[in-house]
Amino acid sequence: MRRASLDPIWPEPSGTADGTELVDRWEALFGRAPRLRPWVDQMLGRHRLRLTESGAAPVEVERTLWLELSRWLVDFEALPGFAVSAIAVTLEDEAAHEVDPGSPDDDELAPSLTPEQVVSDCEALLSDAAFALAWHCVDACLRPQLVTSGELSRIPQTDWFALLHATARPQPVLTAQVAITLVLHVLSPAWARNPAACRHAALRLFLARPEDLRGDLRRLCASLPPHWALEPAQLPAFVAAAAKARVALMDASGLCARIAASARARPGGLALLGADSAPPASPEELGALFRNMRKYGHMGGFRQLLSLL
Repeated sequence: MRRASLDPIWPEPSGTADGTELVDRWEALFGRAPRLRPWVDQMLGRHRLRLTESGAAPVEVERTLWLELSRWLVDFEALPGFAVSAIAVTLEDEAAHEVDPGSPDDDELAPSLTPEQVVSDCEALLSDAAFALAWHCVDACLRPQLVTSGELSRIPQTDWFALLHATARPQPVLTAQVAITLVLHVLSPAWARNPAACRHAALRLFLARPEDLRGDLRRLCASLPPHWALEPAQLPAFVAAAAKARVALMDASGLCARIAASARARPGGLALLGADSAPPASPEELGALFRNMRKYGHMGGFRQLLSLL
C-alpha cells in the first residue's frame, strides 16, 4: 500500500504535531474507500500549487495543507461507509466527465480496482439501505424511460447508465443524485473498456442539442462506440432519447430524496439522502417500493429499507 507520508504531494508529517496520526487515519480511510485516494492527491496538488504561486512560505504551505487534510478527514470519517463509497465513485475518474478527450494516455490514467476490491465494494453496498433505495429509484424512474428499441436498439441499457453517470459532476458530498450515480456506475462496468476517444465522443453526443447536429455527421458516427452502429439519420433520435434520460435522472434523484424523507428513522446513508426541503413520498411511490421486494428481497439493504418505512 502506498503510504500518504511517502507521497511528495502530501505535507511532511513533521509539519504538525499530530501528522503521523493523521496519516494513519487517512490510510485507514483509503483502505475502506481506495477510490478516494486519487481525489485527495489531486486536491492537495492543486492547493499546494495555488499556495506556492501566491508566494506563501514553505512552512505556511505545509501548515495550510495539514489544516485542509484535517478538515476533510473529519468530514469523511463522520460519514457512513456507503456515503464514502458513493462520493469516491463520483470523484475517482474526473476525465470520465469531460466531453473533450485529454491525453492519448487517458485509458492508462483511469484508476482501476482489483476484482477482490470490486466484490468487496458490491457486498458492502448491497447491505446498505441507502444503496437499495437508490437502486429502486433507478428501476422506477430511469429504466422505463430509456430508449432501447427501434433505431436505437443496438445501444445497451448499460451504456445509457454510463453516460448518465458521466454527466454527474464530481462532488465530495453525498446527495440523492450521488447515490443514484453510484448505482449507475455499478451497473455499467463494461463502459470503461471502450476506447477513451469513443467515450468522449459519446458523451458529447449525449449532451448535444438538436441544433448541434451539423457538419460531418458520418465522421461523428464513426467516432462513436462501434457496437452502436449509428447512422447520421438516427442521431436526432439519439439526442431526443438522451434528453429524456437526463430528465429521468432528475426524477430518480427526486424520488430518492422523497422516500428517504419518509423513513421513520434514517440510519447511515439515509440520513444524508433526505433533503430537508423534500416532501414525503406519495402512497403510490411507497407502494411501488414495497412491490419491488419481490425482485430484491435477497438484498439485506432492501429489507432494512422497508423496515424503516
